[in-house]
Amino acid sequence: MKKYILLLACFCSISLFGQINTNKPVESFEKFWHFFDENYASFEEKNIDWNFQYKKNRAFITEKTPDTTLFRIFKSMLTDFKDDHVNLRAPSIDSFYNAGRKSLILERLGPIPGRERRARFNEMTETTLLKEGFKKLKFIGPEYKGRALFTYTDNGKIGYLRYTRSFSSHDFMNLSLTNTLLNQIFKSFQNLEGLVLDVRFNIGGDTSFTNNVLGRFLKERILGNYKQQRKRGRFANKKENYFGPRGRYQFLDKPVAVLLNDQTVSAADELTLVLKELPNVTLIGEPSNGSYSNMESKKLPNGWVTTLSYQRYFDAHGVNYEGLGTPVDIEVKNTLQDVENKSDSVLNRAILHLSKQ
Repeated sequence: MKKYILLLACFCSISLFGQINTNKPVESFEKFWHFFDENYASFEEKNIDWNFQYKKNRAFITEKTPDTTLFRIFKSMLTDFKDDHVNLRAPSIDSFYNAGRKSLILERLGPIPGRERRARFNEMTETTLLKEGFKKLKFIGPEYKGRALFTYTDNGKIGYLRYTRSFSSHDFMNLSLTNTLLNQIFKSFQNLEGLVLDVRFNIGGDTSFTNNVLGRFLKERILGNYKQQRKRGRFANKKENYFGPRGRYQFLDKPVAVLLNDQTVSAADELTLVLKELPNVTLIGEPSNGSYSNMESKKLPNGWVTTLSYQRYFDAHGVNYEGLGTPVDIEVKNTLQDVENKSDSVLNRAILHLSKQ
């Protein structure tokens, strides 16, 4: 009887005061905070007081803090980062959070269901190309989520090239294949007078892929940017990044219009940062996303995974556009009406610009 009463008392105690969370919320909070404190590169640029976040939230974390509460606290701590490379994944409660900044283009296209948005946007662009006398589009390369790696065409004077990711395959990076495909594309552009390079909605990927594309526009080695990484609470010295010619076929000393928006991310961010230095290149659309850095990830004691940006990128003149995006030379905004009318105002402006060169 006494044993039964003792067990009942323990059960009531747990019910009243909460169960111990075996997922180690206190240790996970500490590891989470210290990981960012020692490695995140842009606290100053983002005006984030990370010490304040510790003082504000640490008192609310105990060994009984449930996962849902812990996730909510972590999320609140990350809200001001406005960084697409800052993520939190919590498998124990099937939750994910990305701390990227609000997208203006996605906001304008908001009435279009998310699953249809990219297809409708591409349909707008492709219809505009056909109306402007461009040939039937060619889709080549490995598919990812139903989309071929490269899309290209021309109208006899102006070429058009689009790629919406900066990697050849989800499973591996095949640089040899990428080089072969780019040779095929740029060979077809050899006798053209201008080129539209469309990296709107490019989700990023690998720097080596970006280097392969950049090299098609370079006739000599150039200083493209600087990068500086932060590890264990300290910044390394700035490192110069040089880029040089790549591939058998290139597009040199002819006008190039690069199309971008705030969904031009990461490796595509860097592409625009370097291309803007070339005198024959004009950036048209809206500033890129501004998430240039590579990502560092950490698994927390509770099994959750978080990622951060541990680098700062500067253009060739030492300007840091982190969180702001690569600025454009000619600002044009795609609208919901553009998509509904299947008339791409950004592309039309680029074609007009190239025709006057």
